[in-house]
Amino acid sequence: MDDMEDKIHPSFSDLIETALAFEYPGGPLELSKVTSEDDFVKPYTGHHFTFRIPYSGTFVEWEILFDPENPAQSPDFVCADDINCDPESYCQIMQYWDLQSPDCLAKLISQLIHIYKEYQISQILGFGKAAETYHSLVTAGVLVENIEACYLSRERKFNFLIKLNVNDEDLPVVKGLGSILVYAGLLFSLGMDGKILTHSLVISPYLEHLLGSQLLDQLQSTSSFSQNIDALVLNDFSLSLYRILKKVRENHKRRRDTVSTLLSLYPTNVVFYDEELYSHIILLFKLDDARYVTRLELNDEAKFIFFAMDCPVKIAKEETIPYTETETLSFAHKPSTAEFSKYLHKTLCSKLKLFVNRALKSVTPA
Repeated sequence: MDDMEDKIHPSFSDLIETALAFEYPGGPLELSKVTSEDDFVKPYTGHHFTFRIPYSGTFVEWEILFDPENPAQSPDFVCADDINCDPESYCQIMQYWDLQSPDCLAKLISQLIHIYKEYQISQILGFGKAAETYHSLVTAGVLVENIEACYLSRERKFNFLIKLNVNDEDLPVVKGLGSILVYAGLLFSLGMDGKILTHSLVISPYLEHLLGSQLLDQLQSTSSFSQNIDALVLNDFSLSLYRILKKVRENHKRRRDTVSTLLSLYPTNVVFYDEELYSHIILLFKLDDARYVTRLELNDEAKFIFFAMDCPVKIAKEETIPYTETETLSFAHKPSTAEFSKYLHKTLCSKLKLFVNRALKSVTPA
């Protein structure tokens, strides 16, 4: 995108930026080309834009063609697949075009995705086995809006992307990933005989980051498809994802409550804590002018890591490190209970006191 910015006509730069930042159901789109009516695109003159839009495990390209002499006029658009659609559909889209609305291009692209989807379904229904698969999914209760199907003529196969219902309520917020869109689906490639050639999990970057490799492996191991797409197996997969995300929510709440308790107990001792996932918190205590650092990690298991910064231990002839201990915790109370604050304070004080005594005894003489 960066190398194309200086090609975009200023009348359309905000529209392009908003469209690229828009959260589309299938994932982010890509601006793949900026051109103009001239053979050579001079800086800031580009007004023909080619977008690669994710659809059913592949991409479809749409060209959006603006008139720089009349930027308020609705653009023309052309699908690279040369699809045949009802002209009335195009007319209906354009009646909503309003350049004063910053997201009008994003909404236009959403409508183009819908047009392409309807075209591909009409293609699918022209093939016996693929049509049977589509109808069986709908009959089994899979919502039409959750099915992306397409015919890949060059490869002579069909792609079916079945989107799963994912509840994003109370999921942790993770910054720095760009898109925070939450989506997951199962992608199937079928031969002309309707048999499954391959299947895979399609998941948003945010959800992939949130689950991590261990939970992703656990999720993928739950799918066991035979030769055909089975709605019952799809349902089992959805339930597995629901249970895993429920566990993610519960763990996140447990970590957040624990960190909040420590923040309230020792507000002046907290050096750092993970503000997104609440995976750890670091506290600094001073006893008799000596510094003791406590790091509480809250991942799969809770554990204290203690560092006695002023209690050096020799590990080589000329090398010393702070005395350190690690201890795994098993909380006797849930962080959400009233007893937890008192329990955590008592536990930390007791363990820190024992650690300090051992650290002082372990100091290597100067």
